[in-house]
Amino acid sequence: MTNIITADYNGTQVFFQDDAYLNATAIAKHFNKRPNDWLTLPTTQEYIETLCKKTETRKSGNAAKVGKSHFVKTIKGGKDLSQQGTWLHRRLAVPFARWLNVEFAIWCDEQIEKILIEKNQPKQLALPEPEKKFKFEFTEYELQLLPWIWFIALRGTETCRMIYPAMETIGSKYSGAIYGQAYEYKHTIREVHKLLKRLTADFKYDYESNWRVLKHLENYNPKSNNYQVI
Repeated sequence: MTNIITADYNGTQVFFQDDAYLNATAIAKHFNKRPNDWLTLPTTQEYIETLCKKTETRKSGNAAKVGKSHFVKTIKGGKDLSQQGTWLHRRLAVPFARWLNVEFAIWCDEQIEKILIEKNQPKQLALPEPEKKFKFEFTEYELQLLPWIWFIALRGTETCRMIYPAMETIGSKYSGAIYGQAYEYKHTIREVHKLLKRLTADFKYDYESNWRVLKHLENYNPKSNNYQVI
């Protein structure tokens, strides 16, 4: 849908479309004139006819001449009065404006140039806001808890995968919930695994301490569909 651009000329609203068509009906009233009186002038008709002959459009790769309706559009009805009336292509808008008033014609020419410049200006895409980052301090024990929580979640999903077929076979009412636990969190477990690998990069496996959980982090293969901790 074409957007309406409203400009102010000495306290009078002048309506343009975003492709620089001018609402001739609305502004002509300000000068006590009618667009049709200008459009029926022999010089105007000759100008439009010549303009149509020299203007081509591209349709399906083929050149085609345009008709008068390309340069003169009429919009009837609708609740928005700013859209109703006769609209003139920019090639006609300035000659029409000159017929109305010379000072208005100069102003109109400036407005059309401004609209076209703004339309053809490359739009700067809004850059996404950088993702927020946070800093936390953990004790070693608190840091050890994180991979253990991941290990518990992984073991839980694998356990549910193992028992789901049996629950489905006996028609258990819990089979749906078990299926969800078994398969819906695989992506989350993989993402948390990458995070924990980064957080624990400076620690080594130690069977005698809670860092024995690092064995499971090291051995985990996110691409594997086999059971890995049971």
